[in-house]
Amino acid sequence: MDSMKLLRTLLFVFTLFWLTGCVAGVAPNTPASTTPPNVTRTPTTTDTPTLTATITHTPTITATPTITLTSTITTTPTITPTPTMISGPAPTLAAIDTAFITNGDREQALVALTFDICESETVPSGYDAAIEAALVELEAPATFFISGHWMTHNVETVRRLANNPLFEVGNHSWSHPDFRELDAVQLDSQIVQANDIFYQLTSQQMQYFRLPGGTYYPWILDAVAEHGMSTIQWDVVIADSVPDNDAENINRIVQERVQNGSIIIMHANGRGWHTAEALPDMISWLREQGYTLVTISDLLDVGK
Repeated sequence: MDSMKLLRTLLFVFTLFWLTGCVAGVAPNTPASTTPPNVTRTPTTTDTPTLTATITHTPTITATPTITLTSTITTTPTITPTPTMISGPAPTLAAIDTAFITNGDREQALVALTFDICESETVPSGYDAAIEAALVELEAPATFFISGHWMTHNVETVRRLANNPLFEVGNHSWSHPDFRELDAVQLDSQIVQANDIFYQLTSQQMQYFRLPGGTYYPWILDAVAEHGMSTIQWDVVIADSVPDNDAENINRIVQERVQNGSIIIMHANGRGWHTAEALPDMISWLREQGYTLVTISDLLDVGK
């Protein structure tokens, strides 16, 4: 009985300890509380991050001034190629006997009006269109001796003169130098260049040559003939290149000096000061005297 009582006593004590959760310091097998007993939960303080501003220095950009380049433009003249009908040189004419002609047949009442249009490469010349207009209006034939350099910048005038049946065109060198100062090569070049440009512009060839200034040596006349051309001089000079030689005086000179077969030299390059003004009366008077106005070709063809 005593043993049974002791056993019951022990069982009671064990049960009591179990109920209080302390058996040899081991917690009873119950789910753990999320909050420990008698513990005041202090909230975890999350440190507020210290914001350290990183200052990046943006460099101040100083605008680079816009540099406007103002260039001084020196205008280079545009060189417009001379419009041509035919390329290449003019056909070579057969050499002829030397011919230096100052007049036509003295038995024929024929007169040739001739007009020089000359310029150098450094001194340009103009054109007196009033001369052409007077000749056309009065239906007066004439021969124009033109320098090649002038042809290059008076293309339409050259073509118009060449295509008008009243007129013919002769060679007056390339740039109107004094032929006495040239050697044979230079002289040939002066003749050939003028022949070539006229041929290229008009498809025609020139048969007659007029000396620049009328100056020459005998060998120069021979050289011209080698190119198949006759040299055409004159026998009546009206001095129209003198500014104060007025139209009245020009006509007085013609009336005093003209004769059968005469070749009258005048200028149509803007330096025949009163030529256009004198022409109507000159032509009228010559016809009244019974003269027929002709080109150089017609003057020389008579009697052949």
